[in-house]
Amino acid sequence: MRRTYQGVIVLLAVVVGTFLLEKFVPGGPAIVALGRRATPHNIYIYNLQHGLNRPIFVQIWEYLDQVFLHFNLGFSLTQNAPVLYLIKSALGQTIMLVLVASILQFALAIPLGIAQAQKRNRPFDYIATTVTFVLYATPVFLIGEFLIIFFCIRVHFFPVTVSSNAGTWSVFTSPLQYVLPVLSLSLLGVGGLSRFQRSSMLDVLAQDHIRTARAKGLPNRLVIRRHALRNSILPIITIIGLSLPGLVGGALIIETLFDIPGMGLLTLKSAQTQDMPVVVGTTIIAAALTIVGSILADVLYAIADPRIRLSAGKK
Repeated sequence: MRRTYQGVIVLLAVVVGTFLLEKFVPGGPAIVALGRRATPHNIYIYNLQHGLNRPIFVQIWEYLDQVFLHFNLGFSLTQNAPVLYLIKSALGQTIMLVLVASILQFALAIPLGIAQAQKRNRPFDYIATTVTFVLYATPVFLIGEFLIIFFCIRVHFFPVTVSSNAGTWSVFTSPLQYVLPVLSLSLLGVGGLSRFQRSSMLDVLAQDHIRTARAKGLPNRLVIRRHALRNSILPIITIIGLSLPGLVGGALIIETLFDIPGMGLLTLKSAQTQDMPVVVGTTIIAAALTIVGSILADVLYAIADPRIRLSAGKK
């Protein structure tokens, strides 16, 4: 509940901040909607009709009322449609891309970190450390460009872009065109997550109960699976919430790079046309997804570690 309250405050700050940024568009919303040749009289009438001539605090209060009580994010200035409708048509693509990439990211990072911990200071550990450091330092758009150059231009194995009529479930019904976007987004966090998993596993392997299990003669694979894995994976569950902002931000870039009709492409096109209501709306939704993911990570952590629930119950 405490995390939920904090999330609401953060979301409130994001909504107010993005709403104020809209006011810094050159010429204001009236110029974007009416065009550069709009006369001062037309601009005045537009501002009067949309309440833009009222005090800023009144505008903020009314906007908060529309967002939180009526779920109204405004109307697009250039696409002649409600912002919420445009986001609904694009949100499914982004959610599925982030979800599949997250699963693949953890499926790659956790076994890699465990293997590095078991082969500490050996050639495999050194090679994996070098590769993960390179991945950690490489921007997501550069990863995507490398994959496009190799797999699309040289090998001609995958399509460069995603079909424009792709739907929410296209990642499953037409998986070939989503391989590179998902892989690009997954590799974004593999480096950091595998390092966390390696460090966590090394800490667990040095504890007394692991030495006791080995002293009893248990095979190493059983020691890892039964005694070390669950304890070592707890910090990684926390990282799920912390990695969501990077995944959502990376998804927006990847969607633009591979022409995926999701929130990233919608945001880019809206920013190019200075359609600020859409940009503000996509920013709010992205922030809300990040906050929900962070709360979900706390819940998963409590489920995985009963000591969290016991300590909370004693307070």
